[in-house]
Amino acid sequence: MAEYNNITQLIKKIFYQCKQLIVNQGILYFINLIALHSIIILSIVLISQWINDNINIFDLSIPMLLLRIALFGLFLGLWIGYFKILLNYIDKQVFLLSNIIKYFYLLPQILLLKLISYITILPLVCFITYKFPYDINEYGTNVQLFFIDLGDAFLNTYTDEISWGIYSSYIGIEDIIIFMILAALPVWYSFRFWCAELLIIDRELNIKDSLIISYSLTHNIMQLIILGAVLIFINIFFILLGYIFFIVGLTLSYICIFLYYRYLKASILNHASNI
Repeated sequence: MAEYNNITQLIKKIFYQCKQLIVNQGILYFINLIALHSIIILSIVLISQWINDNINIFDLSIPMLLLRIALFGLFLGLWIGYFKILLNYIDKQVFLLSNIIKYFYLLPQILLLKLISYITILPLVCFITYKFPYDINEYGTNVQLFFIDLGDAFLNTYTDEISWGIYSSYIGIEDIIIFMILAALPVWYSFRFWCAELLIIDRELNIKDSLIISYSLTHNIMQLIILGAVLIFINIFFILLGYIFFIVGLTLSYICIFLYYRYLKASILNHASNI
């Protein structure tokens, strides 16, 4: 009970700090953050939609693979710049729009971290595609669509007793156990190393140091779970109110997460200084 009380106090502290930031930095600064956030999201959505409508980007060919990698790098580079602007906001620095394209040099390290996270998911993906063969002619490289169709198939067969019986006989208890074990690896990685990318963006650390420090910062997983649950609930509520409210809620969520990251970093530094 004491731990949950401490987490509650921590969440209250983070929301209070977020409120004070908005008050002290001025509403115009916060509106700029919201507007920039909205522009990035809309640009990515519109560009992706146009490409999907006009180019077979999921075709299994080298040019399409290179195009997807280039687009992913472009969008990720913009997010790096935006996250740097948010961190500067927390540090009470001035708003500089040029920062949105200023930190592309951090892209290779962030891409490598993304690759490591994808590797943790790879055994699970291989197991699922082994149980449910992947049709390369139908999906090309669109793995996301494959999993969406697979999920829809499960939902549809769940309401059909005969079809569900066939699936149940095909998937044994051993498969469920293997699935849970393989799923545990990417979940564990996400909880223990989510700070690594922020450490590279914030401190420009190398990959090794960012992973080591992230692991040392994130021993209290329950804090992140409860904070994340609260922010998800808030964002669901804002989504119901419309797009503008959704962007406001998402921007606030990023600020709260970054404040929590700074809290973790300050805590570990204080602990080290007391040893």
